[in-house]
Amino acid sequence: MHKLSIGMCAALALIGWGFGAQAIAADAKAEITELEHKFAAATTTDDAMSFMDQSDELVIYDLSTPREFDGPAAVRADFQNYFDNAKNPKAEFLSMHVITDGKLGVAESVQHFAYTDRSGKSIDSIFRQTDVWRKEKGGWKIIHSHISYPTEMASGKADMHSK
Repeated sequence: MHKLSIGMCAALALIGWGFGAQAIAADAKAEITELEHKFAAATTTDDAMSFMDQSDELVIYDLSTPREFDGPAAVRADFQNYFDNAKNPKAEFLSMHVITDGKLGVAESVQHFAYTDRSGKSIDSIFRQTDVWRKEKGGWKIIHSHISYPTEMASGKADMHSK
């Protein structure tokens, strides 16, 4: 009888731990989803940088050159260049999928983005974005972001309005 009670307690503990882990992952998924929307709505360099890890591990593959931006200083300069040239940016998520274990998370999305450039020209595009989030003491921070357009292979040109 005593062995049965110990076994029953262990089984209940494992089941409870499993439900607890699922609840933590579900909460983390909701947190990352909300942060993705806030990040897309950023209107200043400081706003955008508040979502970024501040260590040298931060790497961004953006739409513009150079090929990559390594570390907070390079990422800040990339964001500053964007915000200096983009007025009234608007983002719309066409799709988003988030997976997480509560410590690391990946958000994959397709976004429609529109803004007015410095010369007054309207810019409108659809791109893919993957963000890797890490849970830190201060909350979730992006440690890697990759933004890209699909490429029309025959022409070698980016498809900025992909369906």
